[in-house]
Formats: sequence, structure tokens, C-alpha cells
Amino acid sequence: MKRLERMLNEQFCYILNGGCDYTGRDMKTTHEDQGVTQAEFAALVELLQDAMDAEHVLPSAQNRLLAKLAPLKRDVVVR
Repeated sequence: MKRLERMLNEQFCYILNGGCDYTGRDMKTTHEDQGVTQAEFAALVELLQDAMDAEHVLPSAQNRLLAKLAPLKRDVVVR
């Protein structure tokens, strides 16, 4: 879980042009054997939104992050 948290933090920082390098593998390679479903991906998005709500992130900022993450879905969801 610690590695997952670190990789997510790196990924988000990189995607948001926060000055970070992403040191993990590409999304397709990382998730190809994990069998992530549409429902699991949707659940992750909901958890992320709940976390941002809890931190009082403005809806407009949430939408910008989610829009940048959306293209990754095709590489993460495999079934």
C-alpha cells in the first residue's frame, strides 16, 4: 500500500505539472495482469472525489484533475 500511495502521489503531481517526475511503469504495463473492471475504476474515482471533498478541494479543481486522469482509463481497465 505504501508503494501504491507513493506512485499515486507521483502520478498526480506529474499529471498536474507539479514539478515531479513519475518513476513508475506506464499504466498499461502496470495494470495489464490486474483485471481492473469498469466498476472498480468507477469506485476509485468515487473514493478520490470523496477524499477531495473531505479536503475541501473546489469542484472546479476536482474536475480539472479528473479530466487529466480520464485518458488513463483505457490503459487501466482491462475487462
